Amino acid sequence: MIKHTLFFALVFLFIQSCQKETANPEENIVNDSVNHQEKLSDSVSAKTASGLEKFPMPAEVEGCSCYFAKNKEDYENEKYIYVDDYGKNAFIKAAGEMIKIPMKDGDFEPDNFRKNIENSDYKVTLTAKKINEMDETLMFQGEMAVENKKTGDQYFTPIYGECGC
Repeated sequence: MIKHTLFFALVFLFIQSCQKETANPEENIVNDSVNHQEKLSDSVSAKTASGLEKFPMPAEVEGCSCYFAKNKEDYENEKYIYVDDYGKNAFIKAAGEMIKIPMKDGDFEPDNFRKNIENSDYKVTLTAKKINEMDETLMFQGEMAVENKKTGDQYFTPIYGECGC
């Protein structure tokens, strides 16, 4: 626990020292999302987030974690589509089934947020921009892509949420 706390404290200090100002990060997210959706229009297996289901915080996730909803309203109502516990396991829900995906240390890049995780059945990619920072918590907005490796179905959804302790 002390090792994780020290790690995140160092990450936080690094972020503070390297923080860059952008004109409007939310505008970049919207533009990136629109461009991504245009690319998807040609894909037969691309689907909206309808294949992903909302769920409450899993009981086994305590302490430092990342959790994302489809939008700010769902986030405030604790209806998540992605939750992880900073390096052990990530959770999504599809087809009525809670899916647990093992993670490796180092899957978190806070400045230019990107996570790539997978198990034998699913591949999950999250990309987001930091929109706010409070104490030990970073707020993000971006997009999540989930691929079902067995069926080839791909699901894309906007995400809004936080990582912190």
